[in-house]
Amino acid sequence: MKYLELSAIKVSQPLCDFYLTSMKAVDLLKVSFSEQLQYHDDQGKLHGSQRKIDSTRLSDIGRFIDSVEMSFPSSIIIAANYNEEGELVDDESVRWDIEPVNGNLFKILIPTDSKLAAVIDGQHRLQGFGEKYLSNQERLNVDLPVSIFFDLSNPYQAFLFATINGNQRKVDKSLALEQFGFNVEDEPQHSWTPEKLAVYFARRLNFKDSPIKGHIKIAPKISAQLQKQIFQTQAEWTVSTATIVDGILNLISSKPKRDRVEMAQEDIFGRRKRSMVEHFVDKSPLRHQYLEKEDELIFEIVTNFLSAANQTVWQEFNPRSYIFKTVGVQALFDLLKRILLKEIVTNEASFIGFLSGSLQFDFSKSVIQASGIGRKDIRNALLLGAGLITEESLRADDLNRINELRQ
Repeated sequence: MKYLELSAIKVSQPLCDFYLTSMKAVDLLKVSFSEQLQYHDDQGKLHGSQRKIDSTRLSDIGRFIDSVEMSFPSSIIIAANYNEEGELVDDESVRWDIEPVNGNLFKILIPTDSKLAAVIDGQHRLQGFGEKYLSNQERLNVDLPVSIFFDLSNPYQAFLFATINGNQRKVDKSLALEQFGFNVEDEPQHSWTPEKLAVYFARRLNFKDSPIKGHIKIAPKISAQLQKQIFQTQAEWTVSTATIVDGILNLISSKPKRDRVEMAQEDIFGRRKRSMVEHFVDKSPLRHQYLEKEDELIFEIVTNFLSAANQTVWQEFNPRSYIFKTVGVQALFDLLKRILLKEIVTNEASFIGFLSGSLQFDFSKSVIQASGIGRKDIRNALLLGAGLITEESLRADDLNRINELRQ
């Protein structure tokens, strides 16, 4: 696989960290994408998933790029490690990665074979370099300033877009907020998409009294080297918002983008309702509860499971243990999904019963990797401890790694 290597500086702001760099227009076009969303009629019906490209504006931008006075000092803002289906990419072999160099200087490694960066802001500036609008092809080698957010969940991408474009005509802000709705509490409950519900739950878990209050950070997944440095000095563990949102989403929807687009065909304060997606075949364990608007039951199940984790595998914080890191939390949600596929468990005591068997494993051992393989190994150990799989069902090499984790 081919990689593009960039130097970048980290910028720390209240929402999260991001990285400033420059990329040639041709390279940015190769690795990024932007969806289009537009109102389908004057009743607010939506089609697509982001704002409409303005061809006239692109022609004007293309002429400006061709000119001798061409200059774009403002950053193109992108969200790395999301595919064109709006899904977070977990495969370490294809993800964009960050490595520390010196102080505030970092190295960013970008696989160039896939489009894994969503354009949050600046899609018209970038698309103006397209063949249809650009006469001087040498302009493709122009450097563009780029701000890169890593693993920034879709709702926060929309929040940034709405904030940046808040002074433009109202429709721009509406297109962003309608998709991912940070004002979800102001919308009818029956109109909440799975993504909105998952984001709402993540906020409640982080800011209300909950087993993981204060443990959810809007921050990127990082390289194993940098992750190791952070966990050596960090007193408390944190995971990204995307980790929690995706974990909850997997309980209520197998294809959240499909659900979002389908429900966006009707207005929020009109006929939009969850029953619009009930015809889809979806075997997510809490799908029925989502469709029936049993949101408090879903939240109770997630909260009681996390409380059980606090009393078992999270009882003693170990900065070296991967059960407190992204792959560990992902594996715990994988376990929760498997439990719920077997039976709808709601009480904390039952979840403790499923998790207690995992205390025989030490998730701080070096055999675990901060990758998809590491997530699989932790998941297999949790499933074995819960009695949901047997040793005979595992491949020999997988079982050997699990046995190395035993206390």
